[in-house]
Amino acid sequence: MKKWLKITIISVSSVLALVLALVGTFIVLNRIGESQFHKNDINITNSNITEEDDKIIYKGSKYQLNPDVVSFLLIGVDKDNLNANSGIGMNGQADTLLVGVVDTKAKSMSVIPISRETLVDVDQYSTSGEYVGVSKKQICLAYDYGKDIKQSSENVLLSVSRALYGINISSYITMDLAALEKLSNSVGWIEVLVNENYYDSSSGIKYTAGKTIKVKGRSAVNYIHWRTDDVDANNYRMERQKSFVTAFMNKAGNQISEDFSKIITYYNLMQPYVSTNITLSQITYLANNCLRMNLGDAIEFKSIPGETFMRDGYSAFTPDDEALTEIIIETFYKKVPEKAKATSSS
Repeated sequence: MKKWLKITIISVSSVLALVLALVGTFIVLNRIGESQFHKNDINITNSNITEEDDKIIYKGSKYQLNPDVVSFLLIGVDKDNLNANSGIGMNGQADTLLVGVVDTKAKSMSVIPISRETLVDVDQYSTSGEYVGVSKKQICLAYDYGKDIKQSSENVLLSVSRALYGINISSYITMDLAALEKLSNSVGWIEVLVNENYYDSSSGIKYTAGKTIKVKGRSAVNYIHWRTDDVDANNYRMERQKSFVTAFMNKAGNQISEDFSKIITYYNLMQPYVSTNITLSQITYLANNCLRMNLGDAIEFKSIPGETFMRDGYSAFTPDDEALTEIIIETFYKKVPEKAKATSSS
């Protein structure tokens, strides 16, 4: 065999081996990532539901957890430096709670906003880190009871799972206000619709309800973070957060589609301002599925109806039990087909 032919064969074989190794690695990471999202799956429990084997029965119909659905919790903390740990009781609050649910088969994404004022059982710890029991509190306070970012985030995860009747959400992404400022600056101006009159203290500009404005950087932070002391103030803020997330995901998704290296830029930019327990395998699995959909347009927000009221001088929220149950079932479950009845022939 001629020397040039040997070199060509060896080169091609080496490239093919590398490609196969990369494809094999991707497949392995993808499968591991999927299993990690589902490792603690359990059925929800409340007074309206009965269990049968690994399924639930609700209003006469049988459901099972949808294996194509994975979820994570985005925690937005009301502080500019996530790593500035001031100790238990002084670590800030979880102002923004968004449960992201990806249906990898339907290629769709749902977001369930959880009101920071939702009353739920919260695990409490003393300033020395000792567990002191459970108390019904605003869910935002769960973040404050942690000695570090990890413990605070896990405490929020636990309370969010309780608020959703025990549904498994084991993955979190925790970010501070600086993360939003840096990322929105990088993505560029985002068009949003103002839903109430408010004043942007960073720019000195007054905004009028019903007007479309552009925000980025600190103005984006103020747009989704600002609120009054009114009992419904957080409900208005959650509406602004929904409009911003939709517009932001559309713009960022388009930029990534045009230039895939943008995802690396955004990832590196966010590193100092984000804490997460999501593994490389899970990121691979999410990226493989999310990048095949137009993220902003694919998002369906599922707001939880309920009652907002004053409690001990603070706003509090309790969800409508039936409505919340139906949101969880339609998001995380699939209906089990009824068995066809056998017919007899004469």
